[in-house]
Amino acid sequence: MDEFLREYPLYKEYLLVEDYKIGNEFYYDPSQFIGVKFKHFCEVDNEETIFNLTLEKGNHFNRYSYEDSIPEFLFLENRLNFTFVSIGTCQKCEQCQIHFLLHVYSDNPISYILNNIRNIKLSDRPSVNLEKANIYIQKVGQYPQAKFEINKTVKKFLDKESLTFYFKGLRALNSNLGVGSLAYFRRILERELIHIVKEIKELPSTDKIEVQKLIDEYDKGGKASSIYNNIFPFLPNSLRSIDINPLQLLYSLMSEGLHIYTEEQALEKAQKIKKLLEFVIIQINEEKSTLKDIRQIVKDLRPDQ
Repeated sequence: MDEFLREYPLYKEYLLVEDYKIGNEFYYDPSQFIGVKFKHFCEVDNEETIFNLTLEKGNHFNRYSYEDSIPEFLFLENRLNFTFVSIGTCQKCEQCQIHFLLHVYSDNPISYILNNIRNIKLSDRPSVNLEKANIYIQKVGQYPQAKFEINKTVKKFLDKESLTFYFKGLRALNSNLGVGSLAYFRRILERELIHIVKEIKELPSTDKIEVQKLIDEYDKGGKASSIYNNIFPFLPNSLRSIDINPLQLLYSLMSEGLHIYTEEQALEKAQKIKKLLEFVIIQINEEKSTLKDIRQIVKDLRPDQ
């Protein structure tokens, strides 16, 4: 639950209970979420603290007893299915709060009667095909909205328009919008890959002459693919160490159709593009920073300084 409440975006499902049966009847009603603890950033204390979940005051779920059975209004077609508001309050300051609208559901029918080995209430048993059931949860609302931080190196590297796409891509990822997030990260690749090549050319471990030849060919109207397909031997060691040409891989993703993927597939691909793009940018920056530091050290050690 800590990972789910702290990190999961809206609408991404999280497995709460696998194979719901006697002995593991958990999270079958909202009251069972009271007291759940999770880590989150507290804006009052300006640090990560422990938050505790409670139900909102006046919540009608508090009026029911669940000792013997689960109320029928928590079900839809014999499957567990309910939505409720839960509030996370900072344990330290007791002021900072996060409101979640949570949706809990089972993929197959479960028992209305607690601690009953039969999977469904007596009157419905003849008409229901009993199967193993799992219980899932997803956020369908959150206030304040989840915040995300951009790596300072990435933020400095991207130009203004690419940074705008980056923010929108992150927001789409956070909302579990696969095709939307993939579209934004592809726009970034279209704008930034040639920028990355030019930055790589300036690194000390790069063959500047050969990389410049590739750039010149591109500037004269050559195919962009020739740069990314042929640059691998001239990349710095940090980028060749992953045993695949990262620029060629990123470039190849720009030509794929957006709608050949399901939302889930597009979301996974967008997340991986984000991580690989960040890796390349950070590696370039680290090598540039090392060179800058060494140059300063050499300057300081020279006897004429």
